[in-house]
Amino acid sequence: MSVVFGPNTRRVLQFLTNIEDLSPQEIDRVAGLWRRTSSQTRAEAWAEIRRTTTDEECYRILVGASLARRAALDTAQSHHRHDWAFWAAVWDAVMAIAVCDRIGGHYAVLIAPVASVMPHLSVCRQDQLGIGHLPDAVVGRSGRP
Repeated sequence: MSVVFGPNTRRVLQFLTNIEDLSPQEIDRVAGLWRRTSSQTRAEAWAEIRRTTTDEECYRILVGASLARRAALDTAQSHHRHDWAFWAAVWDAVMAIAVCDRIGGHYAVLIAPVASVMPHLSVCRQDQLGIGHLPDAVVGRSGRP
């Protein structure tokens, strides 16, 4: 597979195809959790992404994030949800997914709101990160695989 959306293109593509499956309640949950995440902590995670990627990788990751934001906008609109925090959370999540094994614990910061409704995203190359799953308090239980 070619590297279209950064180092983890395959996982980014899987995520993009799953966004449309979110329910209105899941969209609301993601938005609410994103709002409760510290902007300082998110900024530190973004800085780590920038620090650990080349200019070309960063460009490709931003392309994936733009597509994810568009998918989030479409999904939210189809459920009559208009909270920009959902779109921002999806943007953060795809950035984390694209570089998960490079940013250590920053991955958990960026992925947590979306992982609350897509728990399988809480794990990112556990063998390399050594952080395993996000705490249950962060992920919650939604019943999604």
